[in-house]
Amino acid sequence: MKYLLRNGKVEFSGDKKQLIQYIKETYPDEYWVREYGKLFETDFGKFKFAIETLGLELSDKMSNTEYNKTHRR
Repeated sequence: MKYLLRNGKVEFSGDKKQLIQYIKETYPDEYWVREYGKLFETDFGKFKFAIETLGLELSDKMSNTEYNKTHRR
């Protein structure tokens, strides 16, 4: 599971294919998504660059704050 974070908060989570699909559907008008969108599956560097230009961060884990929100008792 991978997480797309914005300001430390989870915007979306899923596997690599789901993340790519989410970015393409949510940000289709963004320049780098239009330019590199067809290459995301084969060139992870272009995908990472595009999400960083959107102000997002890719992480293998959610932030502690987000984790605590979802795992409160």
